[in-house]
Amino acid sequence: MAEGFPGIGDRVQYADSLPHYNLGNRYLTKKWYEKAVEKYRDAIEIYPYDADVYSNLGVALRHLNDPARTEWTYKRAVELKGDDWTSLNNLANLYMLQDRFDESLKLFKKALQCKDLPKDEKEVIEGNIEGINKIMKNRGLLQSATQAKKAPASKTSTAKRGAVSGKTEAKKSQNQASYESWLEN
Repeated sequence: MAEGFPGIGDRVQYADSLPHYNLGNRYLTKKWYEKAVEKYRDAIEIYPYDADVYSNLGVALRHLNDPARTEWTYKRAVELKGDDWTSLNNLANLYMLQDRFDESLKLFKKALQCKDLPKDEKEVIEGNIEGINKIMKNRGLLQSATQAKKAPASKTSTAKRGAVSGKTEAKKSQNQASYESWLEN
């Protein structure tokens, strides 16, 4: 049977998806992103449980400047394999590029805890964390622990955050429905 089987679903379907995944990887290497997306989608239709397929699909979608679908695929990779530094790093980098620093920091820190993290990648992630902290400090987004204790959140700011959070959740649901429709077509 196929090596690398994630342990979910059917082994035969996993093996059947591999030629599509491998062809997608070749297309990705050649920077034929549309063709790579097509092959990764074919692999997912056959076997939807391989985090590596979602990670690579996200890379192709990122190059095609499709942030909503990129985020969805990276999130799916993290759902399937939450202890994989590559999946966590991909999503963290996407959030960093979108100035979603709190989310990015959380994922980078989780990636640092992964046991298979290569030393050179650890240094890159630590550099990203340091860079985000500098940006947040320069923008006044990073408070010291003493400042956070002295300035409790007002009711108004909490209400505004709740409204923004609700809008964000609605947009995420809309993006996911759009993505699932895209996968079906």
